[in-house]
Amino acid sequence: MEKIRRITALITVVVIIGLIIGTIICAVTGSEYFFGMLFLMFVVPVVLWVFMWFTKLVSGENSDDETAVHDDK
Repeated sequence: MEKIRRITALITVVVIIGLIIGTIICAVTGSEYFFGMLFLMFVVPVVLWVFMWFTKLVSGENSDDETAVHDDK
């Protein structure tokens, strides 16, 4: 499962970098797709974060630093 998570994170980073580069190119060239790329640059990371959060929620995994209760008595 850890390997799949790393591959997904790498793909996510590549997609976000591609969106940033595409937005810059559209801005410099004055393309009509600039506002669409700008919209995608903000929406895609949020959608990917919600998807990863939801799959974590459904699979029942919990992170030690987020949801675990520590009793140090």
